[in-house]
Amino acid sequence: MNIYSANPLNYLINLRLNSSNLFNQQAIELIPVEWRLILLNDGSFTQNLNSLTGQEIKVYPVEVMNKKMIRKRGFRYIYLTNYYNKQLAFARSFWKLETKNKTNAIIDDKPIGQSFIEYQSDIYKDIHEIYLAHCAYLECKFKSNKPIWGRKYTLHYHNKPIATVQEFFSPYLINFFNHNKT
Repeated sequence: MNIYSANPLNYLINLRLNSSNLFNQQAIELIPVEWRLILLNDGSFTQNLNSLTGQEIKVYPVEVMNKKMIRKRGFRYIYLTNYYNKQLAFARSFWKLETKNKTNAIIDDKPIGQSFIEYQSDIYKDIHEIYLAHCAYLECKFKSNKPIWGRKYTLHYHNKPIATVQEFFSPYLINFFNHNKT
């Protein structure tokens, strides 16, 4: 499944962060406040989603491949779903597989952040890009015709890059912020 070749992203906004991970103020103002909390957060998205929804978030793997013999790389495509199996986010990640590295065990059916917490591994998230785009495939999966916010980042373990992750968020997530407004 390659969402790019058969299902391209049609960008409405594509913001790239500089090396100090700062946007200029005009760029930040393009992102609604609720979405900033999701897109600019460098913590565990799944833990934040658990708190936001009040539900346990599950990982639904679409495809996982560990190619240890070929370039020592792995990849994983997953959906994050709620209790009702509503797809709230899609993520794809590309991993560098190294021997004697705790990160090898992470490419499974758990959220990445949860796995790092369980293995007591300290990671750093370097966000590179934030975008708003249309993608027919994801809009169908999210059951929405609204544009989709997403981000791209690199995970670092012991100051070395170990994975590149792209996340795409269902427009439905905004409903959790609006739920308690008076």
